[in-house]
Order: sequence, then C-alpha cells, then structure tokens
Amino acid sequence: MARLITVDPARGRFPEHSPEAAMLRDLGAYFGTPVAPVTITVDDSTRFEVEGSDAAASFFVQLIANAGSFTSAHRNRVSANLFKLAWLKQSLFPDARLALCITPTVTQAFAPAGWSTLAAGDLGVELLLHQHGSVRPFDPTTR
Repeated sequence: MARLITVDPARGRFPEHSPEAAMLRDLGAYFGTPVAPVTITVDDSTRFEVEGSDAAASFFVQLIANAGSFTSAHRNRVSANLFKLAWLKQSLFPDARLALCITPTVTQAFAPAGWSTLAAGDLGVELLLHQHGSVRPFDPTTR
C-alpha cells in the first residue's frame, strides 16, 4: 500500500542564535545546500519533525547539541534519533542519505566498540561532528 507523504518547512523550530541554528547553517555549508527543519505528514494523519533536510528531501539529519556534561538523557536521545532516522529510510524515504550531527561531548555515546557506533554504521547513518563552527565526519575508531 502506497503512503501519502508530504514534507513542509518547519519554520521557527530553533531560535536564530541557538546552537542548533548554528549547526544547521554549518551543515548547509558542509552539504552545499541549505538545511532546515521539516515537518513530515504521513497519510494526512501522522505528523512529526525532522531537525534538518534539504529542499528535495534527499537527506535527513538529526541534531544533538550539548555543551555541558553528558548524561543518560543525551544517550537516550542518541538512541531515539537513530531509531527515527532508520524508520525514515526503511519506511518512507528508502533512497535518503541519513546523518546524526553531534557536538564534542556527545561523542561519548560512540565508543569504538559500542553498540550505538555499530548500529549507526549498520543503519547507514553518517556521524558528523559540529565543532568550532564547522562540520566534519566523525569516526569513533580514530579518536
């Protein structure tokens, strides 16, 4: 059964000077196209937001910005975001590129032999590190 899927801009999701807004601007430079939050509606009934996408919905990115100490809530957010991205690809956008953009303290969730590191790789989720106003790939095995 085919699903009706619509993707619309999600305006005002992050304040202009927030860490997430800076991440989106820097992700735009990294990907070479503007990146902005979107609202996805499935079958005219289920609505949810994705923190970043290009206008063509060819890639989706979730953000985890943390400047303080790393807590179990952040670890849980990593799991939830990986699940959301995997579901997007499996069920709605099979050709989409997926990424999780994190700040330096969140790298603790990705130990070289940890399950979240293995899961991200197996699910095809790119790990991107936002640091000092730029974005680069994050490889947990080369810390």
